[in-house]
Amino acid sequence: MRRAAWLTVLWLSSAWAAEPSACRTDGVLIFPQPGSVVPTNVQWILEGVGSQQTNVADLVGNDVVTLVPSGKDTTPITLKVEKGWVSQMKRVAVRLRSPRPLSPETTYTLHFGKPLASATLLGDPLGNGTIRWTTASGPDRDLPRYREKPAVTEGNYAKSEKDGAVQRQLTLRTNVDESGPAYLLISMQRLRGSSVKQQYPVPITGATTVIGHDACSGTFGFEDGRAYKLTFELVDSAGNRNAEKPTLEVSAPRPAR
Repeated sequence: MRRAAWLTVLWLSSAWAAEPSACRTDGVLIFPQPGSVVPTNVQWILEGVGSQQTNVADLVGNDVVTLVPSGKDTTPITLKVEKGWVSQMKRVAVRLRSPRPLSPETTYTLHFGKPLASATLLGDPLGNGTIRWTTASGPDRDLPRYREKPAVTEGNYAKSEKDGAVQRQLTLRTNVDESGPAYLLISMQRLRGSSVKQQYPVPITGATTVIGHDACSGTFGFEDGRAYKLTFELVDSAGNRNAEKPTLEVSAPRPAR
């Protein structure tokens, strides 16, 4: 059943408004987050931000991303890089898959070849630029499930005093029954007018998912005064999908009156 979300819009800090540094952000993001415990049938999503968008897109079909196990056998595994998604704000995401199941209870380190050899890992959770995970005791075959379906908890709008660049974001609360990392594959379409559909994957962090855009990039593009319909697919780090596709109607974040 569709639900309408009417948002209370909060102004972001004046520091962002005076210094829109988001446009100078370049690097990559990866799901599941490095340091996570992952199943032996894990699948990854690699995103390119800023100047790395093109470099990530160019990885598709190339054998340059490798996974190196710890222990006695350190033979690299070459990952398959498959086409994923491009957001309306030009952020790029590709899928990474191993050609075979990983060994259980083993630490693996990811290595990029050209053109990402010097790419910065954004939000580096391990603090040293290393991208690694430890596998669980086996594969994950269970479907992720909703405890609470997605609902909007906050809408944020900010405008740069320097060049008028706008940031719009929605924060969604989603509680899921899943032992490991999960994400929402979100499709967004205007309720009236344009038939263009935006689709992009967004990780669930805790019980929170943030969608939208900063000064020059992001997962979804919002327009002033527009209403949108969001459709959600819940997916875990092994690629298991919940068949249920809940929907939600929202309004684009706008300035406080």
